Amino acid sequence: MLNPSDFIDPGGLCAFLAVTCAGCMWKRFLLLSASFSFLWAGGGEGLADFILGHVKDSYDWHITDIPWGKNPDGSTHYIPISIPLPRIIYHPKAGLSVFFVKGHTPAEVKAELEARGLTLTPEGKIAALDCEPIYDFSFTKTAFQFLIVGILLLWLMRAAARTYQQSLIPRGIARWIEPVVLFIRDEVARPTLHHHAERFMPYLLTVFFFIWLSNLFGLTPLNSNIMGNITLTFFLALMTFILVQVNGTKAYWEHIFWYPGVPIPLKLFLMPLEIIGVFVKPFALMIRLFANIFSGHLMMLSVIGLIFILAAALKSAVAGLGIAIISVGLGLFVMALETLVAVLQAYIFTMLTAVFLGSALEESH
Repeated sequence: MLNPSDFIDPGGLCAFLAVTCAGCMWKRFLLLSASFSFLWAGGGEGLADFILGHVKDSYDWHITDIPWGKNPDGSTHYIPISIPLPRIIYHPKAGLSVFFVKGHTPAEVKAELEARGLTLTPEGKIAALDCEPIYDFSFTKTAFQFLIVGILLLWLMRAAARTYQQSLIPRGIARWIEPVVLFIRDEVARPTLHHHAERFMPYLLTVFFFIWLSNLFGLTPLNSNIMGNITLTFFLALMTFILVQVNGTKAYWEHIFWYPGVPIPLKLFLMPLEIIGVFVKPFALMIRLFANIFSGHLMMLSVIGLIFILAAALKSAVAGLGIAIISVGLGLFVMALETLVAVLQAYIFTMLTAVFLGSALEESH
C-alpha cells in the first residue's frame, strides 16, 4: 500500500493549505475593507442588517451591493449583485408553480409575490394570500450552495479516481487527496473501528471532505455560510445517529438499558443516564459544528464592521480607511484561524462519528 509520507505529510498538507488560503485571501480582505468603507461613508444598510443578511438563509444568493447614482431623496442608490433562485410553490388550488423573483428588497419581493397570489410573512417565509396551506420546495441560498459543494466534491473525487485507472502513482489532484484519505483511514477509522474500518470509510470520507470543502467555500467572499446553518448540521448529526443505532450490537444496547456487571440499583440509576447519552452525542456533534462556524462568520463580519461604524459615525471614508489598517491585521488573524477551524471541525466531526460507531460495534468481553 502507498504511504502518505511518500508524497505529502498530512500535517504539512493542512499547514500548507492554511498558510496558502490565508495568504491568498488577505488581498481580498483588503479590497473588501476599502470598498466597504466608501460604501458605508455614503450610506447603505445597517451593520446589523449586513451581518444578519450574511449568516441567515434566504431565497436568493445575495453577494454584495454596488453604489450607482442617487435616489430621489438624495441618498445613495445601490444595485444588488445577486443570483435569483427558483421559487417552487405548490398550492392546493393553483397547483405547482415555478418562477423567479427579480426584486431584492422585502418590498419588491412582496409586491411580486402578491401579483401571484402569495405574500411574504414577517419571518421571511412565503404564504398564500387566501390563507390556504402551501408547500414550499424553493431553493434557498444554503440549499443551492450545498448542491454546488456536492457537485464540486463529486467532480474532484471522480477526477482523482480516474488517475488511478492510468497509473498507481497519484497525479494531479490525487496527490493532494490520497494523503488525506490515508490519514482518515490510518489515524481515525482503524484505531476506532478496527476490522469494521473499511466498511464505514465511504461515510467517514464523505462527511470529512464535505464539511471541509463547505467551510473553505464559506471563507470566500461569496456570502456563503453552509455549516453555519443549524438545519444542515442537524441533518449530518442525524445521519450519524441513525448509522450508530442501526449498527449497534447486542452489547451496545445492553450497556444502555441494563448495564452488565453492576448491582440492580445501579443499573436502574445508569439506565436514564445512558438513554440521555444516546441523544446528547449527536446533539453535541450538531451544536459544536454549527457554533464554531457560525461564530467564526460573526467574528469576521464584526471585524469588518469596525470600518463601517467609524466611517458612518464620522461621515468620512478616510476614517474608514484608517481603521481598515487595524481591521486588516485582525482580519488576517481571523481568516488564518478560520482556515484552521475549517479542517479542524471536519476532523473532529469525523473522529467523533468514528468513536460513536466504534462504541456501538464493540462486542461484549
